[in-house]
Amino acid sequence: MGGWSVRVTDDHAADACAPGESVAVETGGLATSSTTVRRWKRGQRALHHIIDPATGCSSESCWRTVSVAGANCTDANIASTAAIVRGQWAGPWLEALGMPARLVRHDGSVIRVGGWANPAGQ
Repeated sequence: MGGWSVRVTDDHAADACAPGESVAVETGGLATSSTTVRRWKRGQRALHHIIDPATGCSSESCWRTVSVAGANCTDANIASTAAIVRGQWAGPWLEALGMPARLVRHDGSVIRVGGWANPAGQ
């Protein structure tokens, strides 16, 4: 595997054994946005830090984690966060932008778009 080996998981502080996959970054940047960390409760409602600008509330997305490869880290971060907010329309949007991405649903199922390769053995 050439380039920088990066482990993509739901939590940036997770160890190498956490569910996820390793990718090689040869050029550009990689970013992951997730609703699984930076969470809190207000009353009985679970909240997180990714805000839907249409509602002003935590995004209610079908994705728990989105990782995106881009020309640089800024582009990748913007796209990964926007994908969480875009919900079910994120995959086609990222495909149209030509941005490889790994989108993880709340049940753990993974969708790969834009040329994000399946890990070895899958």
